[in-house]
Amino acid sequence: MSLSVRWRLTIGIAAALIVTLVVMLVTLRLVLGGILQSDLDDDLARDSGLVAARVALLGSSEDRQHLQEIVDSFFLGQPGAGFLVVIRDTEGNVLASTSGLDADDLPLNSDEAEAVLRGGRYSRTVSFGEGKVRLRTSRLTIGREVVGTVQVAEDTEATSRPLDRLQTILLAEGIGGVALALIIGYWLARGALKPLREVIGVAAEIEASDLHRRIGASGAPAEVQRLADTFDAMLERLDAAFQQQRNFVLDMSHELRTPLTALRGNIDVMLMDSNLDAESRSALERMLGEVARLIRLTSNLLYLARAEAGRELDRGTVELDTLCLEVYRQTKDLRSDLDYRLGNEEQVTAVGDRDLLKQMLLNLVDNSLKYTTAGGRVTLSLYRDGSRARVEVRDTGPGIEPDQIPLIFQRFYRGKNREAGAKGGAGIGLAISDWIVRAHGGEIVVTSEPGKGSVFTVILPLDCQVAEGRGSKTLP
Repeated sequence: MSLSVRWRLTIGIAAALIVTLVVMLVTLRLVLGGILQSDLDDDLARDSGLVAARVALLGSSEDRQHLQEIVDSFFLGQPGAGFLVVIRDTEGNVLASTSGLDADDLPLNSDEAEAVLRGGRYSRTVSFGEGKVRLRTSRLTIGREVVGTVQVAEDTEATSRPLDRLQTILLAEGIGGVALALIIGYWLARGALKPLREVIGVAAEIEASDLHRRIGASGAPAEVQRLADTFDAMLERLDAAFQQQRNFVLDMSHELRTPLTALRGNIDVMLMDSNLDAESRSALERMLGEVARLIRLTSNLLYLARAEAGRELDRGTVELDTLCLEVYRQTKDLRSDLDYRLGNEEQVTAVGDRDLLKQMLLNLVDNSLKYTTAGGRVTLSLYRDGSRARVEVRDTGPGIEPDQIPLIFQRFYRGKNREAGAKGGAGIGLAISDWIVRAHGGEIVVTSEPGKGSVFTVILPLDCQVAEGRGSKTLP
């Protein structure tokens, strides 16, 4: 799962702060460490000069007792307190050293000693016990004569301790700063993305059946404003395209219904001829069935366009038992190879659009007749349950797979037929039926078991106020 833009900005701000703090810490430690080490080298150079000056006043490097007194005068009581001193002759032999100090702890190799005797000076850090000291080696002269070398060392703790404390303080403040940056960054990112969330919210509320609404993000940041303007322009184009589609469907439905109705009337007249032979009558009956199917298809297209246009229902009193009987009589000859019957039929009166309710029942019955195999049974029943009417269309067809049940009411969805001989429809009959039922404040419940059939149950409220209050639904 990808992170949201809000969290990406927050993490980006925190990461930038972390990198900045790390760079500052490393740079500060290096620079400050260099400065402190330079100061320590200056102190050692001064101390080395003091020792050399005291020895020069002595006038001789042979008096080891006085040399030791000079060295001890710079010692504060224990190794590591004050600075350490080692005086060597030109051969590297120790002439005097700080009391308790092993001169080997302050090494001086031959190459370094030779370079120092020629006038060079060396400063380096060496290990001393459990710590480290900064060691400076310079030559020792009496008058103009080079008599040996003097080594002065001081504990580096004086330079490392401030750096460690500074590092601890910076780390603590850095952790607090990162936490604060996360909070502030999240808050800033949330505020910056608020106009975008509002655009998303408005866009999510816009449905295909209502493309008149616009985002109109006036006063928003320039980027969000451009996005909203682009989206509004797209809605304009979609609205025009959908309107053209609805007009086309309406016009074509009206144009097709007239010749189809005339064709059905002519076929009915021809079937009234008692002199028709059996083969001709059979052909005419098949033609009449196909014409009836075309008329239902054009009616569905007409209702589809009506649903998308959001037209109000033409409500009135509807006798559902009479309506079910009409649907049964109109569809009983569609499949002569099935046991198609009326089941329970109670007298129920509801409030609604009679034409739409009849079309809904025709679609459900036609769907069951279409998918039920020869020899099967389809039953249309009507019940009254208190303040509700319940219409059932039960069949013994191939059934519906559980994962397909949520999809069958989507427009143009055509499930996988279990029977090769079943004729697939256009995929709008059930979608329109669902819209009609929801527009009347009801619902369709489907129970099905693959291989054993399906039951489509339509539940409609009978009370006028209930139907009116829940009647503004859109086609899925």
